[in-house]
Amino acid sequence: MSCKIYFYIFGKNVAYTPCGRLLAGDMHPLPPPAGDNALAMHSNVFGLGMLTKDYGFLKMPKISVIIPNYNGRRFLETCLSALRKQTYPDFETILVDDASADESLSFVQTYYPDTRIIGLKKNVGFASAVNEGIRQARGQYIALLNNDTETDTNWLMELNQALDNNKDAGFCASLMINYNNRTLVDCAGIGFSSWGRAYKRGEGEGIDHYKQPSFIFGASAGAAMYRKVLLEKIGLFDEDFWAFFEDVDLSFRAQLAGFRCRYVPTAIVYHIGTASHSKKSLKLRYTGYRNKQWVILKNYPAYYLFKYYFKYSLSEIKMVLTDFKDGFFLSPFIANWLICKDIPKLFRKRIRGTEVEDGESSVSG
Repeated sequence: MSCKIYFYIFGKNVAYTPCGRLLAGDMHPLPPPAGDNALAMHSNVFGLGMLTKDYGFLKMPKISVIIPNYNGRRFLETCLSALRKQTYPDFETILVDDASADESLSFVQTYYPDTRIIGLKKNVGFASAVNEGIRQARGQYIALLNNDTETDTNWLMELNQALDNNKDAGFCASLMINYNNRTLVDCAGIGFSSWGRAYKRGEGEGIDHYKQPSFIFGASAGAAMYRKVLLEKIGLFDEDFWAFFEDVDLSFRAQLAGFRCRYVPTAIVYHIGTASHSKKSLKLRYTGYRNKQWVILKNYPAYYLFKYYFKYSLSEIKMVLTDFKDGFFLSPFIANWLICKDIPKLFRKRIRGTEVEDGESSVSG
């Protein structure tokens, strides 16, 4: 008799077979558990496993690796094969497919049957797709990984050790290296200037300059690991961002709540970049511009907002001129209209963020 295990994750009922494959890969909850073989379990219980009537002890993975995918079939073999070679074994792999139109799902089902698949019915964007994976993840550590990557064999082991050995760290950033030129940094975590500019640390520089571990502002969600308790404390990625700067926003909220980010240069990932989006996309341009302003309005301390307003404004003018030069005349106007429209919502989120900052912010492993 087949045994199904039901448990609650972030308020949703999800059914799994004993081997861990997802039975319902959409965003709709299944019926509540029933029967002798059912077991209800809350997401806050980070035990080692679950006990079932037919199958005894089912081990829970320590780490859940979540890979968002949108029409990324051409990258998945490299990405998933590298994960199979990890020296750290105690993890599960979850592919969240964001309504791809290519052969991503059939390819993974055929060649990587150990990968759990969450198939979304419509394209919801990076933030929502990743959140769905987090809600259904079983690990106490959540690793996010872009589909257009190749991980070093020790990637998970290094991130796991960093969180285990740094109890004051709530999340970790990897060293992302340019896939096509492996002497250059793609991203060594996220930096944030005093006058409000978020940037990829080390982009285009030699990797030798970024070989020292340190505490930094934030982690790129393309290759990062978070304690689940951090996400339960500050919330998941802001789905209104859709994509771009959602990891900056989450890093900002984590810092305000007292969670530190550890940069782990030995956790190496080779990144191709811009796999799911066209560099010439108007939506990419205005969404990125809008989201950068959203990060400031939601999180930036008022004192710095006024102190560096002039310098920040000059930087934004430079970006607008660059868009004009590249032929994207409408993107700044669309972005600013969206920003103005959502100012009341942004300030409500800002107030909620302040409430988190004033509360407890301890990190536990």
